[in-house]
Amino acid sequence: MIFGAGIVFAQDELLSAKEDYITCWKQPCVRVAGSEWSEKNPNSVGISVRMGTQPAATDDQIKTVLTRDFTAHGMRNIKFFFEQNDAPATGIAFHIRGGMEGLFFIDDVREKVESIARRAANANPVFQ
Repeated sequence: MIFGAGIVFAQDELLSAKEDYITCWKQPCVRVAGSEWSEKNPNSVGISVRMGTQPAATDDQIKTVLTRDFTAHGMRNIKFFFEQNDAPATGIAFHIRGGMEGLFFIDDVREKVESIARRAANANPVFQ
């Protein structure tokens, strides 16, 4: 699977994102939830996704591609948080130890996965 030029090509079965949608009273909901979860789960990555009104990829495609990318870089402890956004584009952010990296668009999010996985896996408190 690849994200590119706003298109995702699915080659295998997609993971379902249906159970990953959340609602809460704090806005933006997924950013707060991702940061809180990652703070409680060190050496993990929370992935918050604000789905746009005109997404270039479906929620299931995003979850499948990013799960495979993180797994390829040795990071299996990830959790997705999805919400519907009222902007046209989809925005994705990564959460490590309560902090947040990004708001990335679909076309450039995959190039960040390796460095995010490496930072999350680093158990040295000096570099956290």
